[in-house]
Amino acid sequence: MARNIGPEDRVVRIVVGLALGVIVYLGYLSGIGGIVAAVVAAYLLITGVLANCLVYKLIDVDTSVQEQPYSSTDDRAGL
Repeated sequence: MARNIGPEDRVVRIVVGLALGVIVYLGYLSGIGGIVAAVVAAYLLITGVLANCLVYKLIDVDTSVQEQPYSSTDDRAGL
């Protein structure tokens, strides 16, 4: 299973998932809104822990690819 979620995205997903879960657990949301929030919280937690998102795969997004930092040494020079 290839990862398509980067570290920053994982942290945000886990924090938001936990916050939504606590809100639902404490009863601030009930009825259909609570069910939807619980499903979204579970999805965010699962995708955050596994670092793989089905929605990202469907729309071809990959946040795990990070740009390489600029290097002042030119490796092409052969020095």
